Amino acid sequence: MPPHGDPLVRHRMSLPPEPGTVRRRTIWRRVWGLCAALLGVMMLLLGAAGLAIVPSLIEDEKAFATATSCTTLSTSHHDCLRSFDATVTRTVIKEENKSSEYTLHLNGPTQVPRSIDMGASEPLLKRLHPGDNVTVTLWRDYATEVRQGKVSQETADTPKGEPVFVCALALAVICGGAYSLYTGGTALARARRHAVRELPATLVTRGKEAAGAALCALPALVVGDFTSVPVMLVVWLALLPLVRWILKRQQQRSTGRHARSPLHTV
Repeated sequence: MPPHGDPLVRHRMSLPPEPGTVRRRTIWRRVWGLCAALLGVMMLLLGAAGLAIVPSLIEDEKAFATATSCTTLSTSHHDCLRSFDATVTRTVIKEENKSSEYTLHLNGPTQVPRSIDMGASEPLLKRLHPGDNVTVTLWRDYATEVRQGKVSQETADTPKGEPVFVCALALAVICGGAYSLYTGGTALARARRHAVRELPATLVTRGKEAAGAALCALPALVVGDFTSVPVMLVVWLALLPLVRWILKRQQQRSTGRHARSPLHTV
């Protein structure tokens, strides 16, 4: 086998692909480019829908924080805290490293859900046994608290934290959708060119940027849990330049000080 330094080998390696190969590659680029673009549009719409419902979730969270027990004078029975008696049928407590489950199964009026995610085993769930009577507090469609005697436990089924979680998830989905649309659009617009020259390095760089931006939603989510959605958005936006700076530094280290960064390659 001749070495790669052989002029004949270098000439063969520099030859363009056969017309049939280019045609197949072009068709394939257009097919997956269209699929990627459509997926990107769907993800962007889903992310936008998630952001659109965040204001209503914030209002729900505020309404729940000020809710009081239902009385005959309550202006809105839907927005007050209602209590129903129920009977425990079984409890599920699974504490594992990767996943945990704390579920309370009940039998009671139609308003009471058949199962409730309690979020933890303390202080009440671990004390309950089949046949025990409990009181379930409902707010709208949420089962927010379970009580037995003087011991009560707030469940995981509350509006608390929903706006921040949905916002963080929507931001991550939007990042993925933007990259998918960019990749698909690039493949469609330059399908034949890329069939000959292969895909540009910028797709890898943009993918890292999109992944980094999506991961930034995690620290923003943590901050949002202690503050609010607007503060969370500010933190997320502030982290985006940091992601780009880190990627540039990595590229400079891998290609050398005088190499051209793929961030600017077309």
